[in-house]
Amino acid sequence: MMAEPLFDSAEFRQVCGHFPTGVTAVTAVTAEGAVAALTVNSFTSVSLEPAKVLFCVTTFSSSFPVLMGSDRIAIHILSQDQQDVARRFATSGLTGAQRLAGVSWVPGPDGVPLLPDTPAILAGRRDEVIASGDHVIILLDVDQVHLKPTDVPALSFYRGRFVTPSRPATE
Repeated sequence: MMAEPLFDSAEFRQVCGHFPTGVTAVTAVTAEGAVAALTVNSFTSVSLEPAKVLFCVTTFSSSFPVLMGSDRIAIHILSQDQQDVARRFATSGLTGAQRLAGVSWVPGPDGVPLLPDTPAILAGRRDEVIASGDHVIILLDVDQVHLKPTDVPALSFYRGRFVTPSRPATE
């Protein structure tokens, strides 16, 4: 039996918000042609060999059923000047197709929507799905990557809002 936490969910969210995260746009397509388009900031690389990444999504998301029915998923790393895409893909009450309307995209492998204006795309097949609390962790076997070099920093989220890095990273 789990003990009751000594904090509430609002405080937990506020504490977690003190860790800056990148912002991604996730798209997916089912064999029947249903699409998902959502904003995700819980994303990380998992393995180089084989290439794997993961992202997390709430089971309450309107995109959840499409993601569970999709084999092909794409993760787009957004740039600082793509806040409009992040906001649009985070809008509740819209279908994936409605979120994609007005956003530049092209069909990728198996029809998955790809956003060519993003600096980086990782696409692949859904691997494991691990349930944890009110979210699932979706592992993706990456079989395609696209990199579009840019001087615009990646979009970041910190303490409940989009932020601009204080200085660009050096290579």
